[in-house]
Amino acid sequence: MPPRRRTETRSKRKARSLHAAIGVSIPQHADVCVIGGGAAGIVAAIAAAEHGAQVVVLERDAECGKTILATGNGRCNFANRHLDPQLYNDPAFVCAVCGKQWLDDVLDFFEASGLFWAEESEGRLYPLSRQAASVRTVLLARANRAGVLFGPAREVTQMTHTKRDASVTYRETWPQGGLGALSASALVIAVGGGETFLQNASLSYTKPTPLLCPIACVHPIFEALDGRRVRARVSLLRDGAHRATEQGEVLFRTYGLSGIAVFNLSRHAAPEDTICMDLLPTLSLECAQAYGTIALEGILDPVIADALRSFTSSNEEAISLAKSLSCRIVGLTETNHAQVHRGGLATAQFDPRTLRLQSTEPLYACGEGLDVDGPCGGYNLAWAWKSGMVAGASAAKEVLR
Repeated sequence: MPPRRRTETRSKRKARSLHAAIGVSIPQHADVCVIGGGAAGIVAAIAAAEHGAQVVVLERDAECGKTILATGNGRCNFANRHLDPQLYNDPAFVCAVCGKQWLDDVLDFFEASGLFWAEESEGRLYPLSRQAASVRTVLLARANRAGVLFGPAREVTQMTHTKRDASVTYRETWPQGGLGALSASALVIAVGGGETFLQNASLSYTKPTPLLCPIACVHPIFEALDGRRVRARVSLLRDGAHRATEQGEVLFRTYGLSGIAVFNLSRHAAPEDTICMDLLPTLSLECAQAYGTIALEGILDPVIADALRSFTSSNEEAISLAKSLSCRIVGLTETNHAQVHRGGLATAQFDPRTLRLQSTEPLYACGEGLDVDGPCGGYNLAWAWKSGMVAGASAAKEVLR
């Protein structure tokens, strides 16, 4: 019997990654420097390198592409069959950047990278392996073939740019690491998350706030329903006026609500708003009453049915509550695990055809570097891939013309 393969511990992997990062020699100059080695940054680097530019990627984490591994619960919902600029917070800009062949461009890029995919419900596209590592691996392999130099464990602390070139100062994040500097003919900003160097730059910038995360809200029934899942229609109201509606999975927690439908509502929610849930969205109130008066458990999870009955005096009242369960929002929660942030560089500063700063400086931005966000379902990664292609290719063409 062959020996069992031992799984590498997190600490050992980090140590190995840091050791590899220390061994990378960063040049003093590059044609294109990409700040951020996440989804958009890797694709921008590939696009620039395949257009002939010498590309260096600086990433503060010990590994590039690590954030990709956490997407889609580790399965990486990398795009959606139904991409639509209207689903984003800045639809006109997204439309101008991504064009009419957006999905084809993304799928052609991944096909050329060697990735195969499968479609699941609501148009969600996943790698055929259902493993996010497949997406990351094919991207890094393509970047290496193109000659991209990755410099992980290097956090950019300062950025300067003139009409002719740009430069960054970075800090090596390993013990006894020092400071370094890199000049470039063009910079591509592919990182968000409230980076200090962006806050201090002379650009219009909004500090990012977390989105696509659970909502903390108040209702005494949540204690009894902790951990129960239901497919529901969830509406958001502000001062009695309808703001947004989502339909899909809702997860009850003691602090409030989670699940994809709730994550999408978090893009519009504010404290003191009201969430109203229909736990029986496929049944009219009349049909629910007809079925539920016989056996409420026949149309609802028995645990949810019991909880509703404990707050009412009859099956009829319990069904009415199931069709309009309301709660008051306190705010967003578990924001350290938010899937995306709203904020970053104001889009009005950038030419949507090239994602270059509208002034003459050789500065480009993509992905979460820009103030663009979309709902769950592969929309934010689709934006990252396409905007990375546009920014990277544009930067290389400008440098090498």
